[in-house]
Amino acid sequence: MNARQAKRSGSAAGGVRQTGMMTTFTAVLILLLLTLMVFFALRVGVFDQRISSNDLRQKRAFHAAESAIQHAKEYFLANSVLVASSVTDLLPNGADGWLSTGAERWQPCSGAGLNLSSGSGSHPCFGEPNPDRRSDLYYYSFANSTEVPVDTETLLPGTTEQASVQALLCVLDIDYDAVTPVQGCSTDTTVVDGDHFMITLLGRGESDCDGTTCRAEALVREQVSNFGGTAGGQAPSVPLVTKSTFPPSGTAEIVPNPNSGGVGVPISVWMNANTSCNADGSIIDPSSGSWATCEMHEWYGVDQMPDDYACPGNCSCSQSESISYTHGTSDTLGIDLVQDENFPCDLFKFYFGVPRTNYEIVKGFSQVLSDCSTLGPNSNGIYWISGAECRVNSNTTVGSPDAPVLLISAATETRFNGGAQVYGVVYISDTEKSNATLYSNGNNTIYGQVIVDATLGSYQGTFQVVYNENTIGDATGGGGLGNVIGGWADFHPDWR
Repeated sequence: MNARQAKRSGSAAGGVRQTGMMTTFTAVLILLLLTLMVFFALRVGVFDQRISSNDLRQKRAFHAAESAIQHAKEYFLANSVLVASSVTDLLPNGADGWLSTGAERWQPCSGAGLNLSSGSGSHPCFGEPNPDRRSDLYYYSFANSTEVPVDTETLLPGTTEQASVQALLCVLDIDYDAVTPVQGCSTDTTVVDGDHFMITLLGRGESDCDGTTCRAEALVREQVSNFGGTAGGQAPSVPLVTKSTFPPSGTAEIVPNPNSGGVGVPISVWMNANTSCNADGSIIDPSSGSWATCEMHEWYGVDQMPDDYACPGNCSCSQSESISYTHGTSDTLGIDLVQDENFPCDLFKFYFGVPRTNYEIVKGFSQVLSDCSTLGPNSNGIYWISGAECRVNSNTTVGSPDAPVLLISAATETRFNGGAQVYGVVYISDTEKSNATLYSNGNNTIYGQVIVDATLGSYQGTFQVVYNENTIGDATGGGGLGNVIGGWADFHPDWR
């Protein structure tokens, strides 16, 4: 090999060595980059997992708090007649109003020894975001605890979640003559009567708990206020409203509202005379019924109404003292029996404020029962009967003078048996069953109002309806509990 060939051969070997070094360097660089990418991906994955875990914990805590609030709503709804009352022995079973002396479940925030203007903490009074309003509120306190007694924790699906709820009470100060009727809250029982109130529910949910240590917490505030069953409608101020012939047999004995038609103008019955309500154009003919209507003192037989409104003896309307009276084939029909050509064909909408096709709205804020067997003197609030039969048995009392009922029977058959009496309003509805029918046997008495938005079946005896403004007002003025618009918040910095 000559010198020139040897030189070329050495140059080729050096080029091969240089190419190998570049390949090795590139491979190492790629491996390094892949290693960095793997570490970065692992870090991002761990970070995302932590975020996801924290988000899951927070969601579980939030839903636990929401669950506690929903249970608290049902608790206050079930006791709505007691919540803001200061009456002792409000119910026949001796239950007292929660603001009554010696039975208080509410304590004034002004007496809690707190710095209400600038303080903060876990006390429920700090759950009110407006410091100027805190001194006018009550906080729930019973059996040395400020927590509302709801058993939410045992119903949560997880085993590491906790939930509790506290509550604030605002007894509304109402001035019906003012441009803005709601004047605010008050703890002065000489000013407010407790008929209208608002409750602020403060739910605290915690998750991933190990003993007393929890990794996530959620605070939720929601406000609810009481309302009546007829809040969106018009409650007629007469003892009996009917869209069908009443009574087809037996006798209807009615004590009228003495001023329903104006001062000194009594109205006993408001009945359908609107020809457009029925396909055949039929209307109610009052002469087809058997009536006995008389003034309150004539029916009671005493000059002053009894404190419990109940008949003190043998109460009835005698022929000589009646406004309207049917005797044999002779009818004396007075001005208290009103046939209205403009009677509302959708009586449900007129009374409740929602069309009969949307009856589920009313049913939704009622206590729904399949029959009337559990109703008694301690029953109060709004009941919706959805079943085959609502039977009020003989000598059974439903509701009481201070805590009456709004009994909405949408059952196929509604039956009152001799001696039954109801304090409040009875509404017979055919919204669920087109053939819903009212039956009555013997003498039955309603102290308040009856609305027949259905048909009447066999009827024996005397059906007595005694107008009572107090029981009607209490029955239709309470019982519901609805959310306050703008009253929901998921955090409040002073309450923590």
